Amino acid sequence: MKFYNVKTRQSVDVPDDQVTVVTMKNGRKAAQAEVGGVKMFRILSKEDADRLAK
Repeated sequence: MKFYNVKTRQSVDVPDDQVTVVTMKNGRKAAQAEVGGVKMFRILSKEDADRLAK
């Protein structure tokens, strides 16, 4: 899954097994990953949320 690292201003590929799905306060699903000590978040589409939930 692709994340965008704001600190280094570049896209980062993260394997699906290192991605954690979290629910935000508004009920939407988001992906969370930590690479090199930097936490990155990405709001998920319904298709991506269903794929990662398996």
